[in-house]
Amino acid sequence: MTEKLYYHNAYETKFTGCVISCKEAKDGCFHITMDKTLFYPEGGGQPGDKGVLGGVHIFDTHEKDNEIIHYGDGPLEVGTEVNGEVDWQWRFDLMQNHSGEHILSGIICKKYDCDNVGFHMGKDSITIDLNAQIPKEDIFWLEEKANEAIWGNTSLDITYPSKGELEQLEYRSKKELTGEVRIVQAGEYDCCACCGTHVKLAGEIGMIKIIGAQNYKGGTRIELLCGKRALVYLQRVNQAASEVGRRLSVPEDRIDEAVSKIQGERDNLIQEVKKWKWESFLNKIEKLPNHVENVLILEDGLSGKDMTQLADLAAEKNEGRAMVLTPSDRGFAFVLVSRKKDAPAIAEELKKTFDCKGGGKAEAVQGKLEGNQGMIIQFFEEKGFVLAK
Repeated sequence: MTEKLYYHNAYETKFTGCVISCKEAKDGCFHITMDKTLFYPEGGGQPGDKGVLGGVHIFDTHEKDNEIIHYGDGPLEVGTEVNGEVDWQWRFDLMQNHSGEHILSGIICKKYDCDNVGFHMGKDSITIDLNAQIPKEDIFWLEEKANEAIWGNTSLDITYPSKGELEQLEYRSKKELTGEVRIVQAGEYDCCACCGTHVKLAGEIGMIKIIGAQNYKGGTRIELLCGKRALVYLQRVNQAASEVGRRLSVPEDRIDEAVSKIQGERDNLIQEVKKWKWESFLNKIEKLPNHVENVLILEDGLSGKDMTQLADLAAEKNEGRAMVLTPSDRGFAFVLVSRKKDAPAIAEELKKTFDCKGGGKAEAVQGKLEGNQGMIIQFFEEKGFVLAK
């Protein structure tokens, strides 16, 4: 059994211990166990510690059968005493985020009488899964309430209550616990069974920032950042807002007004473009020769909807067939409309000569076509199609 020094003092980073075992794994890394360690193993949603052990880089830590396994990039001699040092920047980041998550979860679970059913500390953010629908209009209130614990520098106290004391204690836990239970209490905000490392005072968390909330499996998944992660995120957002404000020539706090104005102008322009495009389509159709059953149209810059409208208009004029092509990244995008209800048959013939992919119904097919433009025009002219000028 490895002595867990991190429970004595989560702020301690250096220790000396004896190597109990060292085994090379299939992936080439080494699994090292010690008689004692400050390295916290992955558990309770918190990643394992990183650092250095006897000059060997430790990139992850896990626990198995009460032994802490250090994953290293080199071997250590069994029986030797070595110095270890935990990566403090990594550890403190996890402490800030884990403690912040406790405070926010405690507030939410009390307010909505729900449970935290999932918790994950990722590289970029933390997610909390709750078995209740959290109203979006409450997010700012929850965020402010959690930060009140920081402003008040609330202490996070760790205790190991007796069985009798535990029975009288209201605390959060994802599962039924037996034996010695480690309780982390954050003042009035939270009381939770937890095996992770935490700050002593909430002021060390710095800030708690909710960056997302979405419906998830009938409940709510909340994404948050604490400590330096929150600061870096807000700095990045502020920098982006400043740049947008500069480009729009408005103060940062009026970006939303400026964007709304631009969106309105954009929508008006889109409608204007649609109007002119429709008129240009009608003009092109008017110039098509009468009594021509099959028409081939090549036009740049058409969307799928544009091609369908143009092909439909062209096929309708003489109750025949219309093939509309527009250049794309590789070859052409196309829409083939047929009042004769034989569009798939023509598409199948295309596939025999060119790299053609697409499908649809008897009245119309659409897809992509790769090949030389001249050869494509020749193919359709041989099929009786007239190229529109």
